[in-house]
Amino acid sequence: MRSFKGRVVLLTAGVAVVAVLLTTWAIAAATQDAAIDRLNERDMIETEITEHLTVLALDINDWDNASEDVQALAESYSVRIVLTDIDGRLLVDSDPGPNLPPLVSVIDPFGPFAEFGNEFSDEELNFLAAECLGDLGVPFEIDEFGTLFADEEAFSVEIDQCYSQAFDAIGSIDATGVAEPAWLFIDVAVDPPIPWTQLILVATVVAALAAAAAAVTSGIVAGPISRLTAATRAIRSGDLAARVEEGSPEEIRELAQSFNEMAAALEGADSRRKQLTSDIAHELRSPVTNIIGHIDAVAEGVIEASPEHLAVVSSEAERLHRLIEDLGQLAQAEEGQDFLDRHELDVGALVRRVVDAHRPAAAERAISLACDCPQAMAPVDGPRIEQIVGNLLTNAFAAIGARGTVRLTVARDTTEVSVRVTDDGPGVPAELLPVIFDRFRRSDTARTPGSGGRGLGLAIARALARAHGGDLTAANPADGGAEFTLMLPR
Repeated sequence: MRSFKGRVVLLTAGVAVVAVLLTTWAIAAATQDAAIDRLNERDMIETEITEHLTVLALDINDWDNASEDVQALAESYSVRIVLTDIDGRLLVDSDPGPNLPPLVSVIDPFGPFAEFGNEFSDEELNFLAAECLGDLGVPFEIDEFGTLFADEEAFSVEIDQCYSQAFDAIGSIDATGVAEPAWLFIDVAVDPPIPWTQLILVATVVAALAAAAAAVTSGIVAGPISRLTAATRAIRSGDLAARVEEGSPEEIRELAQSFNEMAAALEGADSRRKQLTSDIAHELRSPVTNIIGHIDAVAEGVIEASPEHLAVVSSEAERLHRLIEDLGQLAQAEEGQDFLDRHELDVGALVRRVVDAHRPAAAERAISLACDCPQAMAPVDGPRIEQIVGNLLTNAFAAIGARGTVRLTVARDTTEVSVRVTDDGPGVPAELLPVIFDRFRRSDTARTPGSGGRGLGLAIARALARAHGGDLTAANPADGGAEFTLMLPR
């Protein structure tokens, strides 16, 4: 993707994705590890508390006497311990509250694994329990020391039942001073701590990535803008040949292209301005020199102020006046001033009128005029359209010289009316086609100093066409001659 916008979007999206992934990974890893540690710690705490309370139950005859011991045990593990009897009656609560903590186990001092001392024979007890387990189909083993081994997790109910029957059978258990069985509830917090270290590390990495992305992005923009600024300053100082490199991304390349086109236009305008100044000076020099020469000659007595000499002065002054009028009209049209007097007129009729006015001149040169000019309505300034078409006819006559054909064709469509003037002359020289409408531009065949042309006719004609919102173009058809096309919006 070469556009700057696309790169920024992708870069930002990439940083966001990396940030989310890193944050998720850090929190998940830290939370998982912390949760596992807390769960293991909870299991250890619950096991140790159960063992402590089981031993304690063997040393007391009532749980009411165990409040201080249970409170101390709860404080040492920073947990809440609750004991209830088998029926759910509260016995001890280290931190009284409305709800019971999770049930952990049962404290049963009469259970088969409680440490009762030596009031009875372990071997005899195990023997009786083994008989019961055999009757119930529970697998077990007894080693050489009389110790019984059975699967306590899978057959806990059967084991408890068999040992209870064994106790009853022996009848020698002294339960005096032993607390009653109780349910054990323990509240151990397992919420994992917030992994601030990991989060700070992730935030630092994300900040570094964002800074790197910003640096890359600013580098993409700053370099071309710096070059553009330097080129702008060069143009401001007068170096109109300054250009900038058209690199990437797409937006910067388009900006560079626009700048280069603007610079080229300014350079061309400056060149044309200098050429125009030179051309105007040249055009003015000839009539002014002639006028001054005749006046000086009369003043010095070299020639007499005869009507003939005054006619030459008057002719040169008229020539100078027409040149100034043409320049004023051209400036007015090119500056886009609203000087047109538009009406909905038949362009075909306007063209036919111009053709009729030029037929005598065409006849003198043996030039055939053909006009295919149907009705074509458009909002135009009639005299200005006649001026444009008249100029094109005059140029066509000058290009042909004698014995040729000039054809005018008027056409229309839904958007515009066109007037095409074609001749069978030599055509416009290829090197002049791009500049044929420039001021003071004369072709060798159509406009020469000796012909009296000032090189402003086509420039004025195109300016008037554009003032109408249309245009005037020139081309050399493949079958020869020249073709000028006036386009006017409907």
